[in-house]
Amino acid sequence: MFLRSLQLANYRNFRRLALTLEDGPTVIEAQNAQGKTNLLEAIELLSTTKSSRAGTDRELIHWSVLGGKENGVSELEAFGRINAVVGQERGDTRAEVILRVIEGDNGAAPAVSKAFRINGLPRRALEFVGEINVVSFSPEDVSLVDGSPSGRRRYLDIMNSQMSSRYLRSLQRYGKVLAQRNSLLRHSRESGRLDPSLSVWDEELASNGAFLFQERARSVSELAVYADGWFKELGGWGQHLDIRYRPGLPDDEAAALRAAPGAIDERLGLIHAAFIHALATVSAKERIVGMSLVGPHRDDLSFIADGVDLNVFGSRGQQRLAALSLKLAQLDLLRKTNGTRPILLLDDVLSELDDVKQAAVLRVAASGGQTLLTVTSPDTARSALPDATVLHLEAGSIDMARRSV
Repeated sequence: MFLRSLQLANYRNFRRLALTLEDGPTVIEAQNAQGKTNLLEAIELLSTTKSSRAGTDRELIHWSVLGGKENGVSELEAFGRINAVVGQERGDTRAEVILRVIEGDNGAAPAVSKAFRINGLPRRALEFVGEINVVSFSPEDVSLVDGSPSGRRRYLDIMNSQMSSRYLRSLQRYGKVLAQRNSLLRHSRESGRLDPSLSVWDEELASNGAFLFQERARSVSELAVYADGWFKELGGWGQHLDIRYRPGLPDDEAAALRAAPGAIDERLGLIHAAFIHALATVSAKERIVGMSLVGPHRDDLSFIADGVDLNVFGSRGQQRLAALSLKLAQLDLLRKTNGTRPILLLDDVLSELDDVKQAAVLRVAASGGQTLLTVTSPDTARSALPDATVLHLEAGSIDMARRSV
């Protein structure tokens, strides 16, 4: 799988961009604030349908300055577009994301709608995710280790959604059921009366949640094996890295999840029963606080290096190494599951790594498959990737005259 071409219109600081790429490493060289990260963000959005950087989708659309830079007024463009052609074994896939501005009523801020197309045909976001597989890494991804549990849950959801459309459907359904159940719990707390329909929503929550529990546990188990290997190869000081899945269940039910047998139907049944039991255990407390206290929405991951919890006690270097090992492990897992290597996006990572880790990352970039690597200076990458295409980016445009191989 590789990106043959990419076209941007009114996306971030790109007014217009048309880019042709090769299957292999590409180095994108630019100084800061020229659009390197925006370019990789657009590619990642083709995979996940969402930006991990933007607070709202309005931020994704280009702003034009009317009347000159000194006294001009910024105006949001009416639309933005990402077009791509992706080469795959089954043939080329044309993917498109269209962003449209919807004017707000009564002075409200404008909203943005997103539409998706595959080979010219409309697709729901649910059907769009998984068509293009991307793994991205940037220095900010150290937050996967030292940041909040919500970021780690989002990471698991993005990875599993690229491997399974059923996972994404269960995730969306779980979110809707959770919101409804929380609403009933708040109402019960305020009224002092238990809503009789709560048991129905308990069953819905457990049915969808059991599958999420199962798939997260399975993927983390496989991911951990790859990550431990990368941690050692990247210079992990001879330490063993253990990535542990911490399901949002009481200890007894969590133990039942880990001990469930391998047959899918039997395993799901046991996890479902453990989830229902956990809901019954905390039901009185839930009515007091007015929210759901157990479930995949409270999951987390731990990163343990020779008994040391890196989430809390790891050095910055250990945390960065664990995060990079995790992302490279994801590349391996997606390749194994989907049968093709994902597109790898590396955003200004070399500046944060020592020579040993730089060399390991550049070996991955050179080992086959498409990698887009952004740098402020191409010297290190050029010596390690002599066959890479080097593109020079400035102020939201590629200087084709300075394109070099």
